[in-house]
Amino acid sequence: MINAFHNEAGVTFPQGFKAAGVKAGIKKSGNLDVAVIYTEKEAAVAGTFTQNAVAAAPVFASKAVVATGTAHAIVANAGCANACTGEQGEKDAAATQKIAAEALGCTPQDVVVASTGVIGVPLPMDKLEAGVKDAVSKLSADGSSAASQAIMTTDTHPKTAALEIELGGKKVRFGVIAKGSGMIQPNMATMLCFITT
Repeated sequence: MINAFHNEAGVTFPQGFKAAGVKAGIKKSGNLDVAVIYTEKEAAVAGTFTQNAVAAAPVFASKAVVATGTAHAIVANAGCANACTGEQGEKDAAATQKIAAEALGCTPQDVVVASTGVIGVPLPMDKLEAGVKDAVSKLSADGSSAASQAIMTTDTHPKTAALEIELGGKKVRFGVIAKGSGMIQPNMATMLCFITT
């Protein structure tokens, strides 16, 4: 039974989650471009990833986190996909995990990373590092809206939803933010979607 929709609450609708979205200067537009979603309490994690043979470095880094079964955070940036960037891209994805882990007080293996935007260009790590640290300092229970805007690329508007249902006599909350304009095909293509519960 559905009890209530609270779409603006997004990924911070379930208890224990905080989020933020900030401007780090990665997007040429100057819009929000770094998002962090965080839970202090270790969370079970699952993921579905693109089946494209040319997956970006963050896909492999995040698959390794999901394989552990738990995580504390998601860091996502827009403006640079860190795709087709070779060994440097892998190093940058790992460095992003380390930067976030140090700022949050967890381990790099607890940080899922995602990047979207221009392909074939290295991440501007100085901007990304500053953005991650800024986002961590701004984490709040009201930060989902900014986080949803920070992962947008060609989207015309943010995509966010939140729902409370009754399951086994208990209230269960789900929150989501997503980005992508026709990006789910084929085989999860280049869409990003983050769900908390």
